[in-house]
Amino acid sequence: MSDVHITTEYITLTQLLKEENIISSGGQAKYFLGDDDNKVFLNGEPENRRGKKLYAGDLVSINHQEYTIKQADNAAELIPIMQEKKAARALAAKRTIRDDRIKSQKAAAAKARKEARFEKIRRSKGPSSWNSHR
Repeated sequence: MSDVHITTEYITLTQLLKEENIISSGGQAKYFLGDDDNKVFLNGEPENRRGKKLYAGDLVSINHQEYTIKQADNAAELIPIMQEKKAARALAAKRTIRDDRIKSQKAAAAKARKEARFEKIRRSKGPSSWNSHR
């Protein structure tokens, strides 16, 4: 039996699989948990949801290897810090999305202006020799 110390309120099953080097990337979790050869139990019940939250005190069995989730000694100090960081990342992601939307709107407007300029130039020159009607 192994103890897994967490410094946040919970970890996901995927994070546990990565932390214990059972899988090398989060993308592998879906396939690992979907494989009938891999037996995963959470507190004695079968579990195959990769996003399942694991809290302190949970017992996870993966292919007959048991892991106990425990809070790190300084978790009480770290949890508020981690929550602030998570909120800051969420805010930064919202800003990035907003900035990307603004950039795409500006690019679309610039493209429309450019096309309008070229259309105006084409009309002012009249028909060219290759498409003129004689």
